[in-house]
Amino acid sequence: MILQSLVHLYEELSQQGKVAKEGWGTAKVSHRLVLDNSGKLTGIVSARKKVLRGKKEKEIPSEMIVPLPSIRASGVKANFLCDNSSYFLGVDDKGKPERTKECFEAAKALHHQILDGCCSEEAGAILSYFDHWNVDKAREYPLIQRNLEDILDGANFLIQVGDRDAVEIPEIREAWNAYFKAGGKEGNEERGQCLITGKKNEPIAALHPKIKGVLGAQSSGANLVSFNAPAFCSYGHDGEQGKNAPVSEEAANAYGTALNFLLADRTHAKVMGNTTVVYWSEHAEEAYQNCFLGMTGDDDGGLTDRELDDILTHMKKGQSADINGVTMNPDEPFYILGLAPNAARISVRFFLWNTFGNVLKHMAAHEERMKIIHPSWEKDRIPLWRVLKATANPHSRDSASSPLLAGSLMKAVFMDGRYPEAVFQNILRRIFSDRDEEAVGGKPAVYKISYVKAAMVKAYLLKNCGMKWEGKIQMAVNENCNDISYVLGRLFSVLENIQKSANPDINSTIKDRYFNSACATPASVFPVLWKLANAHLGKLDRPRAVYFKKKLGMLMDKITMPDKGTPLPHRLTLDEQGAFVLGYYQETQARYAGKKEEK
Repeated sequence: MILQSLVHLYEELSQQGKVAKEGWGTAKVSHRLVLDNSGKLTGIVSARKKVLRGKKEKEIPSEMIVPLPSIRASGVKANFLCDNSSYFLGVDDKGKPERTKECFEAAKALHHQILDGCCSEEAGAILSYFDHWNVDKAREYPLIQRNLEDILDGANFLIQVGDRDAVEIPEIREAWNAYFKAGGKEGNEERGQCLITGKKNEPIAALHPKIKGVLGAQSSGANLVSFNAPAFCSYGHDGEQGKNAPVSEEAANAYGTALNFLLADRTHAKVMGNTTVVYWSEHAEEAYQNCFLGMTGDDDGGLTDRELDDILTHMKKGQSADINGVTMNPDEPFYILGLAPNAARISVRFFLWNTFGNVLKHMAAHEERMKIIHPSWEKDRIPLWRVLKATANPHSRDSASSPLLAGSLMKAVFMDGRYPEAVFQNILRRIFSDRDEEAVGGKPAVYKISYVKAAMVKAYLLKNCGMKWEGKIQMAVNENCNDISYVLGRLFSVLENIQKSANPDINSTIKDRYFNSACATPASVFPVLWKLANAHLGKLDRPRAVYFKKKLGMLMDKITMPDKGTPLPHRLTLDEQGAFVLGYYQETQARYAGKKEEK
């Protein structure tokens, strides 16, 4: 399903002219080999482009559309019109002259095979160059000596005849297209039925294309499909590589090109935790990607909040939405793919498919559950990467969350499933472990109970424990909620406020010493806190003392007195501890909001 979806995406992108067509690909080209009409090498010209990297300008190779490059392992396999110095000049620094000469001869044979019947002056010049170039004396050529450092750099060279790149000459392009469609690329002697397209008698790809742009994977590219050990091979097919699961060269190139296109689009390819996420609509309309990006809360995707709300309103009703001249259909198939590195390969964390309207509905439902009162400087939409970051130790060298946790959370959000228990447990663990710390030396501030942590706790309780907490937990303080765990959280916030009011310059409050134990075992801690509160109330002036006593009395009235024993529970379950955290957070935020209104 993944490869089929990517092949279909390639077909859409190809029709829109966004990727190279069948038989063509992209390569990084650093120089051009300039030939005259007789085939003589007259120049080596830089094809690099200047880009800004930070404050400095740097030259990097240019991405160019060239005849589809071969996938090399360790053998000799030449490319047409664009290749490195070993194949085009017979010069390299590998110290194996015989192999270098073999590479040049392979390039010469390939160009003759394709261009021998081509009626073009430029094609004749290219063949003449390969026929007359002396590999044994190549290093002695003055032009080579002047550019030796660039030549040995290992980058690709593109053949240019006169003032035109060979890839732009119609006759040469036609010769290549005919060769490629005939399945003439070296290594395509094995044929069979493609498992992706269903076509029969197709050249089977022994090696699949490299995928670049996945965070943590090899910069030169890693394989999504590979068979590098007998354990991964079907019975009786050891060492046959791609023949284990036959995929045609055409389909392999298509899915590789489409996936590399998505990963190269840094506007839409996002990293969440340790997972690189790409997403696309079936008809490759960028508007769907922009809308999805805006809904994640990480970026507006070029859309205003009003436009996003308008799209969401239409999608909830099952209606199409028109944005910037593009009609967005709620029934448009939408795909989300999560990738993570695994040595020299890429592992699939998740692959989700749904209609675009349903994906937006699920994300909107998650967003609604996450809504909670927050400081004015915080945004309403919380990106998933912030939730994942809140589950990790802020002081750890690797502050990223578990890749498996990231995948599970994203599945839950995009498919409207139950949130992973591990997310909630890790959030509580961080609340119990973290302490409030101010930002120092460029390090961000750390909050024991942050906006993001509280929002995720609320979302978890409403989704996973909805039967118990639906109607009790709201965006702000619920004055009508009498659940003991929620009331005790609010009560703890009031007791902390009393202590701060009595001792304005205090550095450590009861939150630092007693919050964790009060949240887990309230019956053993709150008697101590009430005793402290009585001492703190004695230090306050009469109006403030009366205010706090009324507040305490109002909350105490919500606690049901049993016929015998203590009214406080000896232990709180995990979801009750979450409610305690919410009660504390919402009561504290209400206090800050009240101060802001007074000012």
